[in-house]
Amino acid sequence: MAQIRAPSERTCTDCGRSERWDRADRHWKVDGEEGDVFCVHAWDVTGSFTTVEK
Repeated sequence: MAQIRAPSERTCTDCGRSERWDRADRHWKVDGEEGDVFCVHAWDVTGSFTTVEK
């Protein structure tokens, strides 16, 4: 049976900001540089990541 999963990290393709999912707090947290505060972040969560795991 296939499993649906969510990404645990993401990176903005415009400013380079990286974030990781915090399971305890249930929200994204900055992981390293904050990037550009005025950036409308374009998250690269599709790339090689697939939501369905067989």
